[in-house]
Amino acid sequence: MWHTGETPHRCDFCSKTFTRKEHLLNHVRQHTGESPHKCNYCAKSFTRKEHLVNHVRQHTGETPYQCQYCPKAFSRKDHLVNHVRQHTGESPHKCSYCKQSFTRKDHLNNHVRLHTGESPHKCHFCSKSFTRKEHLNNHIRLHTGESPHKCDFCMKTFTRKEHLTNHLKQHAGETEHVCNICSKPFVKKEHLVNHMRSHTGERPFACTECGKSFPLKGNLLFHQRSHRKQNGEVLERPFKCDVCPKDFTCKGHLVSHLRSHLNERPHVCPHCSKSFVEHTCMIKHIRKNHTLAQVN
Repeated sequence: MWHTGETPHRCDFCSKTFTRKEHLLNHVRQHTGESPHKCNYCAKSFTRKEHLVNHVRQHTGETPYQCQYCPKAFSRKDHLVNHVRQHTGESPHKCSYCKQSFTRKDHLNNHVRLHTGESPHKCHFCSKSFTRKEHLNNHIRLHTGESPHKCDFCMKTFTRKEHLTNHLKQHAGETEHVCNICSKPFVKKEHLVNHMRSHTGERPFACTECGKSFPLKGNLLFHQRSHRKQNGEVLERPFKCDVCPKDFTCKGHLVSHLRSHLNERPHVCPHCSKSFVEHTCMIKHIRKNHTLAQVN
């Protein structure tokens, strides 16, 4: 079918067609909100298994893809491929509207939308749409009030990471712990030491069971739990609820669970006022119950 161009598998929601049935199934989950691949470390779940694998590496710190030109290593192969092009100067993705070319296909896609005016990333809360997904994510935080990027010096929070980075420059003169490579300031020396490993590629924390090494001790601890499983479930669950017998592998998962005891449901659907313990649950609810209604 790759050679013939035949796409026999059709989506009943939007009429898109696919060459392979599994590609159709992955696509349909975007309409239904189904995400069957669940993370054992936190409450997140994913529509595709490879997305879960990439996510789990954020918990474990595993970076199996090593650059042959420098000490950097990556959790995803495509991230390594993009990085290597910075060394080689290769930019294979060429714009059909102008002479610009790009190292990454997603950068080309974003650029092409400047020519076409396409803005496919639509906000579930209002009518705005965006050319880039990260711009949509930043916009959604204006609706939800979420500001996940926190300053360790003054406890201010920001909706966007680059805003925090710019803010941190104000504190550079308040501490002796400043990175001599990128000038980022830190409250504590150990935070600077951990950060420096992102530049040097040093990975001093090694797993005694499989030999994999990690830049942070916390990454190693997460990884070691992955060795201790029974029926696919992680056995070590150190974060215990004080109210009920439940326990968790991740502190963030425990925090979300505690809200169920306090009846705290801070994330409210703007369409029907139903409230949720977690922001991801609210988004799934909107996609399943409101977005489809608008499409139909």
